[in-house]
Amino acid sequence: MSKQLKNLELGIDSSLSYCSITLFKNKKIFWDRFQKNDFGHEKNLSLMLQKMLIETQITPKNISFLHLNNGPARFTAIRNCHALMKGFFFSQKVKIFSYKIFEHYFLGINQSFQKNILCIIDTNRRDLAIQKLNPQGKLIGRIKTYLIDNQLIDLLSGDYVLMGNGIEKLKKIKDYSFIKKKLMGPIELKSNYFINNVYQKKPQGKFPRIIYPYSPV
Repeated sequence: MSKQLKNLELGIDSSLSYCSITLFKNKKIFWDRFQKNDFGHEKNLSLMLQKMLIETQITPKNISFLHLNNGPARFTAIRNCHALMKGFFFSQKVKIFSYKIFEHYFLGINQSFQKNILCIIDTNRRDLAIQKLNPQGKLIGRIKTYLIDNQLIDLLSGDYVLMGNGIEKLKKIKDYSFIKKKLMGPIELKSNYFINNVYQKKPQGKFPRIIYPYSPV
């Protein structure tokens, strides 16, 4: 592969409870892995990267574009991902497409609709972080945090579709059983979502600053 392909794109993520790496070009995937990972992201992500290099025989010179999200997310997990990529591209320049975590989730939606979207992120604390997006994936307003109480029920009962890993926590609570009918987007993050570049972003030459924290609690 290394002799045949140039200008490859690499998507990588370890911002929440999964690690994933995707190697692609023009929406064609050449290598893709996705692994549940609650702790020790740096070890498993490094092993995945090593496996990709062995199986594809590519080097950083084959890769022209890097896709990654810069949070807000679990800081240590996402920092390890960025640190791994800084080392990997230490001697090779790469153009970086940076996404907020909500935009990253949006790229995983496989259908279109007219309603606004609520992306619900599990903060691993006592609250949930929620960001509103329009049907084109643009962020509306600022992220807000909500306790799991009646105020959150009122919000989620509105005319929205839902996505995000916080759905998993709410599905276990009887009072939130109604959200199953409103779920339209992914509840897990995968690096292969990056092949769906549905709106324009300009690449940058430097690694983006990680957004943290997403919860004031």
